[in-house]
Amino acid sequence: MTKTSRLLHGVLLVSAITLTLSACGQKPQLTGAATPQPTTAPISTPVTPSATPMPTPTPDPLKQKKVNVFFSDQDEMKLIEKEVTISYKLDADVYEAALNALKKSDDPKAVPLFDDLKFTSVAFDKAKGELKLDMKFGPKTQLGAPGEDLFLQALKKTVFQFPEVKSVYVLKDGKQVDSLMGHLELPYPIKRPN
Repeated sequence: MTKTSRLLHGVLLVSAITLTLSACGQKPQLTGAATPQPTTAPISTPVTPSATPMPTPTPDPLKQKKVNVFFSDQDEMKLIEKEVTISYKLDADVYEAALNALKKSDDPKAVPLFDDLKFTSVAFDKAKGELKLDMKFGPKTQLGAPGEDLFLQALKKTVFQFPEVKSVYVLKDGKQVDSLMGHLELPYPIKRPN
C-alpha cells in the first residue's frame, strides 16, 4: 500500500467514525406516520450533584397612573381631553408612557395627532425639571397650521400635568428646529405657563 492510499483510508475511517459519533444521542425525526426506531446503544448520563435551584426573579409589577391625554376633533378645530390609565415600570418612564398614550384613541371622534410619530428619546432631568424629547415624524404627522397648533397644545398639556416638569426641550430627528411642521414657531425650551 502506498502512502497516499493509506492516508486516504485513514481519512475515510476518521470521517466514518466522526459521522457515527455525531449522530449518537440525536432524537429521531418523525416524518409522516413513521414511528421512531429505538436505538440499541445504551445512553449514559453523568451523575452530578444537584445544586439548589435558583429562584427565578418575578418581574416587577407595572405601575399604573391615570393621566389626561389630548386629541383633535375630526375637523382639527379643538382639543378633546380624555382620561386614560398608563402603565410603566420605572418612575422615569411615566412621561414616555403618557406621551405614547397620545398615539391611540378608542373614541372615533377623538383623532390622535401623534399616531404617526415615534418618540426616539424621552429623558427627564429631575434636578432641573427639564424634559427632553426627540421625535421622528412620519408622513401623516405633517399637519396644517391648525393641526400643528393643536399638536403643540396637546404636547404641552400632556407633559405639564406633571408638576415636576418645568420646561420641555423638543428635538426633531435629533436637531433643534424653529418649527415642527413649518407653520408655527417652536420655543426652545417650552416653559411651563405661570
